[in-house]
Amino acid sequence: MQNNNLIPTEKENLWSAFLNGEPDISDFSNIEAEENSHLTSVWESAGTHFSFSAADPDKAWVNLQNKLTKPHNNLIIRSIYSRIFKYAAMLVVVAGIGFAAYHISQTPAKVINLPVKMAVIETESHPSSLTEVTLPDGSIVKMNADTRIEYPVSFRGKVRKVKLSGEAFFKVTRDTLHPFLIETSNASIEVLGTSFNVSAYRLSDLVEVNVESGKVRLTQNVDGKPVSKSAILPAGERGWIKTANGEIGHIEILAPNYSSWITKKINFQRTPLSEAFLILENTYHVKIKMENTEIGKIPYTANFADLKLDYIIEVIARTHKLKAERGNDGIVFSKIMN
Repeated sequence: MQNNNLIPTEKENLWSAFLNGEPDISDFSNIEAEENSHLTSVWESAGTHFSFSAADPDKAWVNLQNKLTKPHNNLIIRSIYSRIFKYAAMLVVVAGIGFAAYHISQTPAKVINLPVKMAVIETESHPSSLTEVTLPDGSIVKMNADTRIEYPVSFRGKVRKVKLSGEAFFKVTRDTLHPFLIETSNASIEVLGTSFNVSAYRLSDLVEVNVESGKVRLTQNVDGKPVSKSAILPAGERGWIKTANGEIGHIEILAPNYSSWITKKINFQRTPLSEAFLILENTYHVKIKMENTEIGKIPYTANFADLKLDYIIEVIARTHKLKAERGNDGIVFSKIMN
């Protein structure tokens, strides 16, 4: 019987004698007697039902030795499995992180539609000075009288959009990824980066754009939606939409006085007085009336640069022998009879 030194020889002989019914219980020391209480379970673990008559020590010890050495092998196997499980767990964690990252990158972010805070600027009918606004993107807007502009306090999305009623000069910060869009009641103007003047008063049937630099697209709007009619306006061109009949056109020349409301520089070249008076109204924010329509047909040529309105009115009246009277409602021209 080979015990591989797992159980001392004297213990083996003593237990064999006990299992064969040879010694008396008094032959055991106190410590050994305590060990006898475990002997039955050990013997049964070896595969032999505890019985003095059925005891086969040699066979039992072989089985017992195998039982005692098996846990050692199991320990080694469990150690190997433990390492395998450890690395497998690490791989699962890494794979899980990678999958989560991929899933997050491929899953569209949930869009929270927060209300956009809007800013509204309105000018007076007779402003003492021009109103200038700097938009969130750095674009600069100069506003004429009776003009309203509405824009978000922060541009979000692919388009920088503002709403305009009246007249304004825009100097737009260039941003090719975020086009700049101006909406009026009857037209929309799309730009990338340029400077231009837009006139789109609410009660007027004309939308006019004069482009100083860059390029813009002028599109007709019907019921607030763009239609197929549009015109591309490069620098130095003037475009317009007549809202009454939907006519859209452009010409390779700027309107001579499109920026007079800013510069106070006016150029009349055989300009009918009816048109000249409209330019003066827009520049100096005053109403000018004619006593009869024949006055409006008179052509007028003159240049004025940053002059007082009263002086200009007096020059026009003297040149064509007209009488100009200023009242609470504005200025009224009448013809002096010969």
